[in-house]
Amino acid sequence: MQSIIIRKATLQDIPEIVILVNLSYRSQEFRGWTTEADIIAGERIQHDQVKKIIMDNCSNLFLAYTEHHLIGCVHLQIEDTYGYIGLLTTHPKIQNQGLGKKLLHYAECYALEHDQIRVFKLSVLSTRVELIAFYERRNYIFTGHIEDYPLNAQVGIPLNVKIQVFHLKKIV
Repeated sequence: MQSIIIRKATLQDIPEIVILVNLSYRSQEFRGWTTEADIIAGERIQHDQVKKIIMDNCSNLFLAYTEHHLIGCVHLQIEDTYGYIGLLTTHPKIQNQGLGKKLLHYAECYALEHDQIRVFKLSVLSTRVELIAFYERRNYIFTGHIEDYPLNAQVGIPLNVKIQVFHLKKIV
């Protein structure tokens, strides 16, 4: 893999971020291992949602680039002594090359250097057993907390499947 530059997102990056996230999670054409296209219809994220993340003073949206190409992102929301990880995204054409691990590690290190983080939290769809295993290999554990899929969150609609959201954490 080429050298990677990681930086914080700006408002000018929003269109690229929306394209990358929706391509990685919901594309019928590019079906990487992160695809949700068979279980959820609709966009994973919209312009206004990305703008809200970028404008939030407690949020950091990190972007990974090779040359001038956006290839990944991760969101870090910091609240009190915990960091919430979300939107971990790798372009489908370069998945399974370590970028997801690198972005997750980057967000965790950033939080530990800048804040009094004691716990990292994240949410995973119950049907994504391979993704749950990915996080478990990085010392995240299932908290036992389960929620129904957020139908009103504008992150897509489940396709004939009872989907729940599992919560994981990592104590540091």
